Amino acid sequence: MSNVKRTGFAYFFALIGGLFGFHHLYLGRTQHALLWFTTFGGFGIGIIYELLFSIRNYVREANSDKLIIDEYEKIMREQKSPAFELKRFCGQYITALFYGFITYYAFPDTWLQKTFPSLVVGVCCALAIALGTQLVGTLGPRQCSFIWPLLGALLGLPFLVGNGDGSPSFNIVAFFSCCIFEWKIDWDPEYFPTKTESQVTTSKKKQRQRRHIIKRCIILGFGACVFGLILTSAVYQNLQVDINGERVKVKDVIADFFKSQEFIILYQQLSSVIKQLYAFYLQYGFKGIWTQIWTALDFESDKQAFEVNKK
Repeated sequence: MSNVKRTGFAYFFALIGGLFGFHHLYLGRTQHALLWFTTFGGFGIGIIYELLFSIRNYVREANSDKLIIDEYEKIMREQKSPAFELKRFCGQYITALFYGFITYYAFPDTWLQKTFPSLVVGVCCALAIALGTQLVGTLGPRQCSFIWPLLGALLGLPFLVGNGDGSPSFNIVAFFSCCIFEWKIDWDPEYFPTKTESQVTTSKKKQRQRRHIIKRCIILGFGACVFGLILTSAVYQNLQVDINGERVKVKDVIADFFKSQEFIILYQQLSSVIKQLYAFYLQYGFKGIWTQIWTALDFESDKQAFEVNKK
């Protein structure tokens, strides 16, 4: 089976699922797919830019086009490390802010009022901010150890947990993380899956291979689940509704419902039914339960009654 990627397929996947990185998944760009899934296509702007300018180059990269490789090799020879890109830096900064924001607000308010739990929240936010910096910054033939953006985020930890007014300064932490990342960024000589002649003579490292589509889907699925849990928790912890002119958090409404007398009665009734079903199962098994259900529904009698009424 050919591994050649088609431009038409790439555009097709970008149009039907570009906000979730389907085209990057098709092209073997798992990291980019995960980034797009968790930022909804680069907050909508990234996917539009790609549709207009970038997808053809992505396809050429996926197919290890010689012209693309030669162009990158020329840049790598001329520049000791990747040049600063304002567009990428802004993307890192915004993504880091977003990841840090949803992670912070995914925790209960009570955690933020205590010393040790608030420190845990701060460290988790620092990890999220560093991850956002790393994901955007290492797209393409660039590499940097995750330790460096994490170190930058941890340097800003006091701004997450030590503010007197209780509001975290995500912008300062994200800026620290991005700056230290830019300081330590380097070229990735193993970016392309196939070796060129110059790479054979200058590098003995094993070249990176594209992951199988199943592995890519598993990685994306796992990342999507983690992101979904964090985002859902953030919404649950902070979403508010208007009740009789008063703003009330949804989590408080749900908590009050579970404490209400109506729910207690419903719970007791359901528990009683489940206990009866379990006792019936122990005595008659699944076959007995199915027979009782079928008898209660009595489809044949209903059909006969319908025929009589029809006559």
